[in-house]
Amino acid sequence: MTAEPTAPQDVPTSAALLRRALGLVVLLAVLVLVVSVLPGLQDVRARFSQADPVWLGVTFACVLASMLSYWAAVRGSVSRRIGWRGSWNLAMAEQGSNVLLPTGGIGGPALGAIVMRRAGVPTAFATPRSAALFLLTSAASFAAIILAGTATGVGLLPGGTSWLGTLLPASLAVTAVAAVAGLGQLPVGPPSEAQGFVTRWGRHLAALLRDGVQESFALLRERDPLLLGGCVGYLAFAVAAVGACFQAVGGGGPPIGAFVLAYTLGQAGALIPTPGGVGGTEGGLIGLFVLYGAPAAPTAAAILAYRVFQLGLPAILGVIAFGRIRRRLRDEELTAEVEATWDDEAAP
Repeated sequence: MTAEPTAPQDVPTSAALLRRALGLVVLLAVLVLVVSVLPGLQDVRARFSQADPVWLGVTFACVLASMLSYWAAVRGSVSRRIGWRGSWNLAMAEQGSNVLLPTGGIGGPALGAIVMRRAGVPTAFATPRSAALFLLTSAASFAAIILAGTATGVGLLPGGTSWLGTLLPASLAVTAVAAVAGLGQLPVGPPSEAQGFVTRWGRHLAALLRDGVQESFALLRERDPLLLGGCVGYLAFAVAAVGACFQAVGGGGPPIGAFVLAYTLGQAGALIPTPGGVGGTEGGLIGLFVLYGAPAAPTAAAILAYRVFQLGLPAILGVIAFGRIRRRLRDEELTAEVEATWDDEAAP
């Protein structure tokens, strides 16, 4: 009797993700406990207790819309060659991975490439397309910094801050985008066994970045509304969710230009490799919003409320998606059919 095929072990099991989710709950509980007992935070606690449920409902809707936008971006990034159901599972698994796995936000795209390869999609397609999706969603944030920083710095948008907080971030974002775009021209040779471990992985990473940048430009030339609209909506609805949280706890957010800058720059805290970026993301967002003129108490209340939605919804939908993906990867016949389809398309 043959053993039942199992999903590859580089795709996390539902049990492992549930353990991660429990760890995330513990971290959030500690955070809530700190807010509830530390002296000097009475105003934050009062704003929590008086939060407007209608605006909290708007926050939920905006976070869900952001995730749906990412779903559209995922399907657009694979040129619609994966159906809506498959791309939904892939998108939610990537979102869940970003929340549950301490990878600084890179785990989602990496997981997407692994899942596609295991499902029968050629590596030459899966890996650069996943890298391109990561670069394009990141590019939306850099574009927001450039637009908001420039418009606020020259007075087209209200911001209430100096050029150091507006034109400087915009200039640095332009430099970063240009530097990444230039990676598409990297002359990367193939790694060899004679090279050291670090050198080989450096070449692998350089080749991945080069291919991801090239795929990004190719996808942009296709002008797929799913991809472009998804990347913009993924960021725009997240910003709107934070705005709704400020309204829920009584307002106090900075003007729109500074608001966008505070959110996009504050997300850098997510690079700290903790589950969901807990600690770093809250600190980064609260610090940047206060730096851009928002009062401390409503900012802390709004950001903590937002993070409950930003972490909770992807975690729940991600665990469900992971279970579906693992069941799909056990179906060797379906994987063989996918491989055959790609082989037929590649044939002359």
